[in-house]
Amino acid sequence: MSRWLWSYAVVLLIPILVMAATHLQTRRVLEGEILRANSALLSQLQQEIDNYIDFTYRLSEVINFNPKVTSTIRNQKDIGTTERMAIVQLLADFKAYNLTKDYVSSFYLYFPEGDFVLTGSSFYDTVLFYQQFIQSSGLSLEEWKKGLARAGRGTFSGIESLDAKGKTGIQYSQMLPIQQNSPSKATLVIELNEEQLVATLRNIQSYNEGHVYILDAANVLLASTEGEPAKKREFDFDGVAGERIQKTDAVWDGEPVVISYIESAKSNWKYAYVLPARIYSEKAEYVWNLALLMLAIAAALGFAIAVLLARRNYSPLKKLVNNVANRSELKSLKGSKVNEYDYLEEAIDSTLDRYHLMNRTLEKQNKTLRSNLLVKLLKGRIEQDFPMADVLPEYGIQLHSEEFAVVLFYLEDYSGFFRLDEQDEEKNREFVHLIMINIIEEMAGQKHQGWMTEIDEMLACIVNLKPGTPQEESVEHLKSLTEEAQRFIGERFHIRFTVSVSSMHRSAAELPVAYQESLDAMEYRMLFGDQTIIWHDRIKDQKPSYDYTMEKEQQLLNYVMAGDFPGAKQMLHDIIDRNLAQENISVDMIRCLMFDICSTMMKVAMESQLDPVELYSENLEAIRELMNGSTVASLRERMTLFLQKVCGFVEERKKNNKKIRLKENVIAYIEEHYRDTELSINMIAEHFHVHPSYLSRYFKEQVGDNLTEYLNRYRVEQSKVQLLQEEIYIRDISEKVGFHSISTYIRLFKKYEGVTPSAYREAKKYQVQLDLPRKQMR
Repeated sequence: MSRWLWSYAVVLLIPILVMAATHLQTRRVLEGEILRANSALLSQLQQEIDNYIDFTYRLSEVINFNPKVTSTIRNQKDIGTTERMAIVQLLADFKAYNLTKDYVSSFYLYFPEGDFVLTGSSFYDTVLFYQQFIQSSGLSLEEWKKGLARAGRGTFSGIESLDAKGKTGIQYSQMLPIQQNSPSKATLVIELNEEQLVATLRNIQSYNEGHVYILDAANVLLASTEGEPAKKREFDFDGVAGERIQKTDAVWDGEPVVISYIESAKSNWKYAYVLPARIYSEKAEYVWNLALLMLAIAAALGFAIAVLLARRNYSPLKKLVNNVANRSELKSLKGSKVNEYDYLEEAIDSTLDRYHLMNRTLEKQNKTLRSNLLVKLLKGRIEQDFPMADVLPEYGIQLHSEEFAVVLFYLEDYSGFFRLDEQDEEKNREFVHLIMINIIEEMAGQKHQGWMTEIDEMLACIVNLKPGTPQEESVEHLKSLTEEAQRFIGERFHIRFTVSVSSMHRSAAELPVAYQESLDAMEYRMLFGDQTIIWHDRIKDQKPSYDYTMEKEQQLLNYVMAGDFPGAKQMLHDIIDRNLAQENISVDMIRCLMFDICSTMMKVAMESQLDPVELYSENLEAIRELMNGSTVASLRERMTLFLQKVCGFVEERKKNNKKIRLKENVIAYIEEHYRDTELSINMIAEHFHVHPSYLSRYFKEQVGDNLTEYLNRYRVEQSKVQLLQEEIYIRDISEKVGFHSISTYIRLFKKYEGVTPSAYREAKKYQVQLDLPRKQMR
């Protein structure tokens, strides 16, 4: 019952989640509407302020290009009667410029070199103008002049708040003349219409409770509706020109606010509108509280209805569970934490498992019984009074005709079908048998019908031919079946096997004969090799002899003893090929031939003095392969490798004998010709008909010294005998032992003996003198 209550509770959660999503969406809609309204007001403000700016730019250009202004700037140091008349006319022009007060309240021109100021209506001395209009702002005269001197090429400036006391507003400063390459001679200051600007900002503020701010390109406050607190704020509005930007996560004075602002493309000014977030949050909260109230009412009613419906629907389920518990072997549900549905699911699963287990057991037993029956049919172990016609249909075997053939399958290799970690040979073999049984029975059933079974470590298929099929056509069908089975199973599953096919038989009683025929045909796998199809009809007449005379055996022995592996290999292959080429030679004769060749291998190994342990292991392995039915091809390969090993051993022994003799001959040649000063490696190599590099490498391997070192050391040893004779000069001794120069002889003597030849002679002479008194005393 608890599951039903939970399901109803989940249903009740749906309207709750929907209302929560609706609340979030409502909040977003309200926020979006307010932000869009703010953006529209800011766009309107931008257009109006841009009009101020446009008018200011146009007024500054008109004043700049007035010829009277240009003349006054040029002659401001020396103001005469003509210049004063020009100034009077210029003031008349200024009055015409200042007719409209919508955008500009006033303007004036400051001439630093003439030290006077021109307003829109009058001429002032600089000090007087300062006292009347500027001094009240708190700036000193020098500060005011410096500010005018830094005006630059068209800049706007203003006071932080429009509600501040004293002089307020935004002014535009421009150095004259405007031309880039002209030096600055005067400063134009245009003051925007403060009343009109304030009225524009107030109109936007009256829409909501927010504040409006105007900032220049460097985020410096020009004007605002907030009053004095606006001076202390840090503005970091960094928008792209013309783009509307909104910030909904800002906090001012501890209160969340929504900031909408845009940037003017003409002046890079920013127009910001800051609105407290509570204005639209209050509306959203009202909607949310109303939704919570409705949800509480709906949840109470829904829970009451859910309890009533759960009780009503649980009654039949309770009866069903009690009925199952009384008849099931499972433990009762009382006191258990398992709910009714889990209990019923467990009971049904248990029943189905027992049902499937019983079916699998019966199916396995049925397959085993059918396999045993087929094996008995193939081996002729069926009793005469056995009710064949009644028993076969029980195993799904329905005979279509009295024509049969037996096909045997011998597995060669199936390792390519399994991974390296799948090493359970018994399971692998069973799985391969299952694959072949299913595929071959299906192929045989396409035109005839066939039943597979395991017998004598092979698979046998009893093919029951379709009635009325001619024998030639039946043979073609069997050929197609065996070839397609080899191709499909080999390509798809990497399973290799050899097939043998019996002759056609006209009765089920002849199945043992057919099985024996297929066995006899499988024996010829030794001749034809693996992965072949062998037909019994083609091996009926067998020839009981083979060709391997004593003369051929002796020729093979001669090749091996001479170390001629190519000749021995060719002789072995000729013997095997000549016998295999005979028509209908029996398998027994081929086995005898291979046994004879193995005997020859034993003789070859003994004649070549091969290691007896290796000899016996090689031949014993070959005999085992013969007994296990190995193919002629594999035996041929084994015997070829054995011949190669024996021939290699004979050849190596010959080379070693030859090398030993060569070393002794070279040493004897050196001892005989060391006095010849022309004796060298090339001369010795030429004498023995070998290459100098080979002779040098060979001598180093055999003796330990290279040939030149050995020759020099031998010459030094021979000179030591002659050094004992004082009447022979050292130069003559060096020539007698074969050195070209005495310096070479002395250097090599010192290298090998550690002293020079003369020092060696003196040392030996002194030793002789010491030895004479000793001999006399004796």
